[in-house]
Amino acid sequence: MYQLSNGILKKNGTPVFALGQSYYPSYHHQKVPVPPEGDRIGELVQDLKEMADAGFNLVRMAALGEVVRENGQVKVSFPLIDAIIRRAEDPEVDLATMVRLQGYGVNLSGYTDAIMQNELDQEMPFHWGWFVRNCLNHPGILEDNDDATVASAAHFAGKPSVVSFQIYNEPAYPNDHFYDYNPHSIRAWRAWLAEKGIKSEAEAATLEPPRRRPLPGEDKSDWINWRWFHTERLNDVLNRLSGKAKEGYALPETLTCHMPCPALPGAALRGEDYYRVAEKMNILGITHYYPAFGPMHDLASQVLDMAESAAAVFGKHAWLIEYNARTNLSAEEWERETYAAIGSGFKCIMYYQWRADYPYADGPEPEGFGMVFNDRTKTKKFERAVRMNRLINEIGTSFALAERVRSGVAILFSEKANAWYDAEDNGVATNTRDDHERSQAGMRLAYRELRRAGVAVDFVRACDLETNPLGVRVLVVPVSQGLDETERTQISRFAEKGMVVVFDLGSLGFRPWEQKGAPLLDLSGLLLQGDVLPLHSCTSEQLDIKLISGQDYAVACLVNVDALERPLAAGHQVWIDLIPAGLPDGPVTAEWVTPDDKRPLKTERLGRQVRIELPSVGTGAFIFVRPQ
Repeated sequence: MYQLSNGILKKNGTPVFALGQSYYPSYHHQKVPVPPEGDRIGELVQDLKEMADAGFNLVRMAALGEVVRENGQVKVSFPLIDAIIRRAEDPEVDLATMVRLQGYGVNLSGYTDAIMQNELDQEMPFHWGWFVRNCLNHPGILEDNDDATVASAAHFAGKPSVVSFQIYNEPAYPNDHFYDYNPHSIRAWRAWLAEKGIKSEAEAATLEPPRRRPLPGEDKSDWINWRWFHTERLNDVLNRLSGKAKEGYALPETLTCHMPCPALPGAALRGEDYYRVAEKMNILGITHYYPAFGPMHDLASQVLDMAESAAAVFGKHAWLIEYNARTNLSAEEWERETYAAIGSGFKCIMYYQWRADYPYADGPEPEGFGMVFNDRTKTKKFERAVRMNRLINEIGTSFALAERVRSGVAILFSEKANAWYDAEDNGVATNTRDDHERSQAGMRLAYRELRRAGVAVDFVRACDLETNPLGVRVLVVPVSQGLDETERTQISRFAEKGMVVVFDLGSLGFRPWEQKGAPLLDLSGLLLQGDVLPLHSCTSEQLDIKLISGQDYAVACLVNVDALERPLAAGHQVWIDLIPAGLPDGPVTAEWVTPDDKRPLKTERLGRQVRIELPSVGTGAFIFVRPQ
């Protein structure tokens, strides 16, 4: 049987790498693998067996059914989901299960003033991808969410396959217009301002929230506080519901499914915060649809490393709750993205999804995502994806027990700076597509420069620097403005024992913290002064390398990021620093592992490094390095 322990899936007590699929009858009535008039039970019986045969060990579903309040008590009924779980627990299938507990919103009591409002006082329209619609400051809505979550979780108590509860799906404020101006939220913001000591009670009582970004020269503080309040409230509600799920059934580990919003323009509007949910939930779960090659590979890698860093700050692990499995995805993309996620230290990959949605004419994603089309025809990636699954099933314990190797270099993540630059840089834009904050550009460019120098990059908040759980020695502040006084004080304290530099967007250089007249350092100067050695290097720029390590072994995860998807010819070499990977002095062996090939590689120990000669590289590979 399966169990979860600190985000690591175990089967009969043995750690395994979690490979999951969404079999996702959605709260949206036209996002389903089988329509209600079809043979849902009969078809799921076949679908789950085929899923298991393809090498998956975990299936994700939503608690689709009936949730009602009668005589003050919440009653639930999930017959379809119960049938999926029974089938998953059948010995010939043997899948662990994850259940999403909430839909687009919970309003058991029928409140008519519950929907979020935008800056024009318009109620949020229904959109299939906006999963949180009700005001998160409405006392009645919060009570309904609490009670429904407890009752829904309790329904699954004692079901041995249920290892995880998901709290909402991609919970964020909309990416179009500004939210939330529901009167309940405005009242809650005023109370919050007084509680935080930002305003006196008298000042807060009549303060109106800003309905546009400030103009040049106008004070930014109300806008920043308005966005900070909503970010805090969204993630606190998610954490509160995580606790309520535990009240219903304590054994499953909890997570939500945040998007990459913290790494993107518009972060201050969307409200997602990896750190707040990583602190309170058992696992940090994210969705991720960016390709791991070509111009997008730096951003794709940044999102993975940012999420893993946030989880690791609290000694936890990150999961991919949705990884791209669109029906037209190539096998090459599937393989590259698998190498990238495992190299960033993730303990689970859940692909979206197994079987494509039924092709309703006006469905939001008909035949869009899946290992198979809705009629079960295999997609072009299917066979090679299955071979990758089988390889991971064979060697996945090594990935489950390995952690990302760190360089001691981190980039600062600041909600306050994001909100400041949101106010400064985005003008009259009212959707995130038109946003372009320098705080985000600074993070991304600094990350790219460091990663291409062979540095493993973490992301930390200023408040994490005192305890420093990630062992940061060099801190890069991506922008020079927007930090509040508390953050500046925390950074200055860290600078007394570590190195702090501010990234310069114009030159891609680095200026020592609080030394305005000091000359800029280039990247090599920064690494030299910070005593940072590259973890890895390669004779070809086509390869991205990520390093994880366990007890007496390290794994270099190679990703061929070439935009033209050209194979890399044999004869290239990589160098790996064995000291931070925890490998002892002495000779080492290296083994090349892909779904199609396993072979020993020629190695040469050069002090603390090992030089490895490569065969031809297609999409990527795992290289296992062990003491001889």
